Amino acid sequence: MLKASLAVTRQCPVRKWQILSCMSLQNLPARHTRPVSSIVKHHIADSHAGSSPSSSGNSYTVLSPKSRVKLHQVTGTTSEDVQRAVKTAYLAQPGWASTSIERRSEIVREAANLIKDRQSGWYDKLARSDREETSVSDFWADQQLNDVVQFMDTLADVAGDTLKSTKRVEGHHSVYTQRKPYGVCLAIAAWNAVHLLTSRAIITPLLAGNTVILKTSEYAPRTQLLWAELLFEAGLPRDCLTVLHSSKEDAGWVVPELIADSRVRHVNFTGSSGTGSIIASLAGKHLKPSIMELGGKAPALILPDADLDLAANHLLFGAWMNAGQVCMSTERILVPESQYDALVESLRKVWASVKGSKVSAPKVLCDIKAAEKVHDMIEDSIGKGAKEILSYDQVALASSDQWTVSPNIYGPITSDMRLYIEESFGPISAVIPVSGGKGADERATTDKMVDIANSSSYGLSASVWSRDVEKAMIVAKRLESGAVHINGPTCFDAPLTPHGGWKHSGWGRFNGPEGLLGFTQLRCITTPTTDPHALPLELLIP
Repeated sequence: MLKASLAVTRQCPVRKWQILSCMSLQNLPARHTRPVSSIVKHHIADSHAGSSPSSSGNSYTVLSPKSRVKLHQVTGTTSEDVQRAVKTAYLAQPGWASTSIERRSEIVREAANLIKDRQSGWYDKLARSDREETSVSDFWADQQLNDVVQFMDTLADVAGDTLKSTKRVEGHHSVYTQRKPYGVCLAIAAWNAVHLLTSRAIITPLLAGNTVILKTSEYAPRTQLLWAELLFEAGLPRDCLTVLHSSKEDAGWVVPELIADSRVRHVNFTGSSGTGSIIASLAGKHLKPSIMELGGKAPALILPDADLDLAANHLLFGAWMNAGQVCMSTERILVPESQYDALVESLRKVWASVKGSKVSAPKVLCDIKAAEKVHDMIEDSIGKGAKEILSYDQVALASSDQWTVSPNIYGPITSDMRLYIEESFGPISAVIPVSGGKGADERATTDKMVDIANSSSYGLSASVWSRDVEKAMIVAKRLESGAVHINGPTCFDAPLTPHGGWKHSGWGRFNGPEGLLGFTQLRCITTPTTDPHALPLELLIP
């Protein structure tokens, strides 16, 4: 159970979007499983692509990560599908762009209302599909949907003011600025927070007046297709959003073909930095603007005056949320060497309050290769001298298998260990003791912590812990990170808080006005404020 010791507060905050919700697992409603559909198909305009998997052999099977049983067969994409999808989106875009922002916002609000209305069945349908395809916890599926409706309502509220035209006077001219959609946008969203990532990847460009082609994750194609069906029920014209599926292997030609098409004008991708590098290169080759939200290796800096017990609570929450399969997951814990033992004691104290509960149970990862990587990283660190900070009994360990990883913290981690620098994407974190050198003062140690934090190629999220907020703010401003959270977990997101990374964690932003503006291009129109007059052509004579 998710006990109070792992909750941020005893009362859930008003803004449920915050991933820090104290929703308790034991209070969630009972779940009922329905038979799954045998085939998941594309959506192109008003029709599905075929009534059975592709005869070309490019269909694929989705397995449950938890049970490894077959969930459904998925129709693969053909080159003809790609061309139909692009043509449909391209022809629909002018009409959608001319639709008023009020109407576009109304559709988004209606979709949010359908989720909030439990009688509609959409909440349960989306949550159930997510649990089946990615084996997420009830907490994670429910938390995402609570967050998403706030995101949708908020984005619809700010869209009008964000996208409105402006006028200014400069010299003898009036300058009008307009925010216009790019046209057809390609969206590729990851599976690990499928509701959050899919909704922002398609709703943000749609609100800005673009049409969208969604290339689904091979792990969660049905859940992502459901998001299209939800928006259609809310009133979105069916040709404004196209959904294409492909296996991981076929994505190697499907995505390049989509990006290369001159009618596709913008790309947004959420996923690993390795894949993001390939997609960004393709977009750059064809001069397509892009938004990339990629991997992370989020550090938590524990300053000498930090409240260690409170920090420990947030560190475990940030490291273990969704089995660590979160780009903002707390992967590195930097602590003064002199306080290493005290922090370890605080971590064990929090651990003792949840040991033996669902919180401490081995976590199923979505992919066996991902689990194998985490196990390899752990073995590498232990082989070089690191220890498990939290203990398990043999009964608990016996329940694990190749697909699972037991939540834990490892330390002391040194620079020669893989846990020091590589993103694990699992329910583990690394404690790195830091010393500024012999006889170093507090400032020198803090400087070294900042250097280590910034040494990573990633820069998505970070946190700083101190009883002195002003001191923490000074440190936060030195970190090479898209977001820094003072006295809070690295896993934080909110509808109006810009979200995105630095360095290999990507560029561009989602959420709020900044997110909407990223899916528009700026046009200025000038008119003279005085009567036009002839220009002195004689000045051009050399």
